[in-house]
Amino acid sequence: MKKTTTHIKPIWFISLFFTLTIFVSQFVSAQDKKVGGIITIGEVNSPGVGGINISIKGTSVKIVSDNDGEYSILVSDEKSVLIYSYPGMITQEIVVGNRSRIDIDLIKIPAEKIQTVDATQIRIILNENAGMPEQNVANVLQDRLQVNSKIKVSISKQKDPNADLHIYLGLATKSDLLDKLIKINNIRLPRRSKPSAEGFAVKMVTLDNAPAIIAVGTDNRGVLYAAGEILRQMELGKQSVRFKTFEVSTAPAYRFRGANNPQGGTMRKYTKSRAWTTDEWKNVILDYALAGANCFYAEEWGSTSERTRFLKSFDLMTTVGIRPNQYYGETPEAWKSGGLADWEWIKSNWVCPSIPEAREALLKQWTEKLKTLGDHDILRFYAGDPGGCRDERCKPWGKTFALLCEDISKIALKIHPDLIVLIANQDLTNEGDFAIFDYLSEKSQEWLYGIAYGPGSNAMTWYFRNQLNDQMFEYPGYGWLNRYLAETLNALPKDQKIVHYSDITHWIMAQYNVENPERNIAKSFGRRTWHTRPVALHEIFQAIMPFSQGDIIYTEGYHDHFNQYFWHRLLMNPHRSAKEVTDEYCKIYFGEKASDLMTQAIFQLEKNIELPLATNDGIDRYYDLVKEAGKLIPENLMEKDHLWKLFMQKAALDKYIQLKLQLELKQEERIRQYLEQGLESGKLNKSIDQSLTVLAEPRVTKDMTVYRKEANQLGIKTEQLFGIRNVGYFKLDQHLRDMEGLSDSLKKIKSTRSKKEKMEMISIAIKNTQKKTDYGRVHW
Repeated sequence: MKKTTTHIKPIWFISLFFTLTIFVSQFVSAQDKKVGGIITIGEVNSPGVGGINISIKGTSVKIVSDNDGEYSILVSDEKSVLIYSYPGMITQEIVVGNRSRIDIDLIKIPAEKIQTVDATQIRIILNENAGMPEQNVANVLQDRLQVNSKIKVSISKQKDPNADLHIYLGLATKSDLLDKLIKINNIRLPRRSKPSAEGFAVKMVTLDNAPAIIAVGTDNRGVLYAAGEILRQMELGKQSVRFKTFEVSTAPAYRFRGANNPQGGTMRKYTKSRAWTTDEWKNVILDYALAGANCFYAEEWGSTSERTRFLKSFDLMTTVGIRPNQYYGETPEAWKSGGLADWEWIKSNWVCPSIPEAREALLKQWTEKLKTLGDHDILRFYAGDPGGCRDERCKPWGKTFALLCEDISKIALKIHPDLIVLIANQDLTNEGDFAIFDYLSEKSQEWLYGIAYGPGSNAMTWYFRNQLNDQMFEYPGYGWLNRYLAETLNALPKDQKIVHYSDITHWIMAQYNVENPERNIAKSFGRRTWHTRPVALHEIFQAIMPFSQGDIIYTEGYHDHFNQYFWHRLLMNPHRSAKEVTDEYCKIYFGEKASDLMTQAIFQLEKNIELPLATNDGIDRYYDLVKEAGKLIPENLMEKDHLWKLFMQKAALDKYIQLKLQLELKQEERIRQYLEQGLESGKLNKSIDQSLTVLAEPRVTKDMTVYRKEANQLGIKTEQLFGIRNVGYFKLDQHLRDMEGLSDSLKKIKSTRSKKEKMEMISIAIKNTQKKTDYGRVHW
């Protein structure tokens, strides 16, 4: 008998097969429903937006729109819900229904939702393929955001769910993520036909209902300046940093924006201050770079120095200089000529290039030296200050100088073809200037970019000029600041430019010196005192910069920190007022609450360097403003601050020398009275003895001692914090008035036997007490 189970198995199998077939058929059929469309961001004629997330609600299915904003996705049925999302956009959910095409206009989250953010934890997000300059900028931004605060700042390529604020930082054209954020958030990079060189855009937005900052540069330097803008927008607290809604899109106004950051050899010599650490000189470089500088002096020719490597790591330019007739080896006496070889730091000879053997030696020397020249960007030749040749055979020196520069440049350009070459027409005669102009007009000089216009280039001032161009004074236009600049630009061929080499470090005996300096302040501090000149520098900048391609400024210390910052901010945007830039400086370095008082103090300090010291109540006002501002500076800022202490140190020193001057003037007045009474009564020796008694009196009051002590304590702190002290402290013991000379003359008068002669000498002594203060040695 056969088993019936042989028939049951096939029936069960067939039934199961048909059931699975129907299920799979239904599943496949459902998955075959395709939905597509294009995603825009709600603007008229807006192109599609790529990278938008599209997912099916309740599943793990997820896709992104392509570069044109188009997408296509398979859904299970008409009840499926599509979710469209992207950071900074309002998430939308759409039921598919019977549609096969769904176009979406995403709506941006209004920026007004977040007016202010107080962040305690910040994540800087870099591009996946961020280069070394971008990474270095992120590191700088991280350090400066958290240096004086207890906030936490991290760098990654991913978001941090615990962060209060995300900063998306990098090159605009190097990251799909940044490009999408730019497009979605309507961020406009500065451009005309193409993105502006060194430009950047920074905008505070909302992404996923949370605050974020998008900071993008058109190139590596643009990224650095974007970071600088973030720091300028920041208000630093002890436990957090605050940002208010902002948007900035800009690019530099000038091609060359050069700086230097020396600690100041002369000041270190007199103040005996310690040398800066590596981190300290890097921070000074970054102060100016974040403000907009793009070029710095290289301390060494090679590319291996730490300074040069540091600058290049941010894609910044470097500049080096040559004094073409400077010879470093031993030379025959007959070769030597001119120059300023008595400058103590010059350890070489100046030779006459019109002597064939000397010229040959110079070219051989520079050929060997140029082989060691690193990967620098700008090479400047100096006609003087110091250097040059005074030999008759080299006259006019301008022509000889230019020909020598041409020969040396051709050697340099063979080794470094991308070098930008400038020649500085310093310390020349009118004939020397004309010779350069004629030489450049003879034929195209492709080796030369143009003239470096610096101290001694202006034939309308005596500074480093032994001869003025009298024709310029007949119709002087705007005057000495730019009349000769206009003449220079007019005399140059069209392919030659002017790049400034401005001295903004000295306030007296300088290219752009104070017209009527206060003599007692000049005598007390010399050329290198801590000083600020916002009004004058703004006027000078507006007068000279329209003729040039920029400025690679000259400085020789840290005393002009404000001036350098001020100048670089104007090189970025020359349309800003002096007060705007000063306000910005004070906000960055002293905090929001103290900034107004410090701005007032800075403008007062500029006035004080011209107003008569003895009667100037601005000395008290400056002191009080800085003192009150100090009370408003956050404790965490003040702890590491050295800049406010330098401003306060200057305030205490100015108070001291004002009191000193007032005391000495009163002593002179009493002496005049005694001497005049002596002439009237005939009691000459008695009047002299009374005068000498006055001169023997103490010249330090209790109040003076207080201010001197304050200046000293502040100086000790600034020395500890940053290796800087005000040089004026070390000249406090000198007399402002000529008290020693007066004492010597009175003693001499007393020993004179002739009464007539004695009376004549007393009359001269009286007149001498009324003379203006002698400047003394201001170059120290």
